[in-house]
Amino acid sequence: MLLVAAGCDTPPDAGAAPVWGQVKIGQLGPPSPDPSRRAKVLGTVYFEVYAFDLPADNLDKLGAVWHSLSAKPIRTNSYTAFAENGFRARYGRLRIWKDVEAMLVKAGGRGAGTTSLTLSEDMPADLPIADVPQGLRISFVGTDLSHQIANVGPGVLVLRLRAEPVPGARGVRKMIAYPVHTLPSSLAIPELDSAARQREFYFGAAAFASQMSPGDFLMLAPNTYTGECRSLGGLFFNKPVGTVFLDPEQRRPPERKPTVRLFVLICTRMTD
Repeated sequence: MLLVAAGCDTPPDAGAAPVWGQVKIGQLGPPSPDPSRRAKVLGTVYFEVYAFDLPADNLDKLGAVWHSLSAKPIRTNSYTAFAENGFRARYGRLRIWKDVEAMLVKAGGRGAGTTSLTLSEDMPADLPIADVPQGLRISFVGTDLSHQIANVGPGVLVLRLRAEPVPGARGVRKMIAYPVHTLPSSLAIPELDSAARQREFYFGAAAFASQMSPGDFLMLAPNTYTGECRSLGGLFFNKPVGTVFLDPEQRRPPERKPTVRLFVLICTRMTD
């Protein structure tokens, strides 16, 4: 639920110490199947996720937004692969959220809905992104920067969020997010849910993480507009069928335009 604007498009200093300590590639993927190696999350984390639709042609008008946010707290498995997959992530504090929201609206963005997510104990939460009604070959860039294909069946692309405790700290979590192709399942039938989980495809090259407390937010947006829905970034952000936008300043009738979708993940509350 993130590299074009000057001052915000350079990756974090490779020599700087990560905000929670050294992060290994495996830590930004799905949790280990070995229960003894899985981190236990204490308490509950609450998120409000805001979606915004933006005319694709206006993506380059978000320079002021990127300047107001920070890339430094964001960690990825491979910064280059993350960007090559078309993702851009930035971090901000709630005190500037209203200003960021105003800049999004000024750039032509419009609200596209709000979703509440709750992460508790060792249970991640999924934010639905795009339906995959039939089999699809999804192209993506791996962490080794090789071009790869994921052959997936009918299902849904989600952004999965999970929380891990920060040793010795209260009211703070390491939040990890990664795109996953999963299958619709009934949580009321454990056997079906387990079978669906085994057939999931994790896009680790697009995983990202940040230490967060209540009042922090992350903005996830496309790096570029490609106009297609067969790459990971295209499927995640693009809406080629478009959205109807009204521009009062231009005094024109409502117009349907190719659209990109942005996500703002606000951490609202934690319980230890």
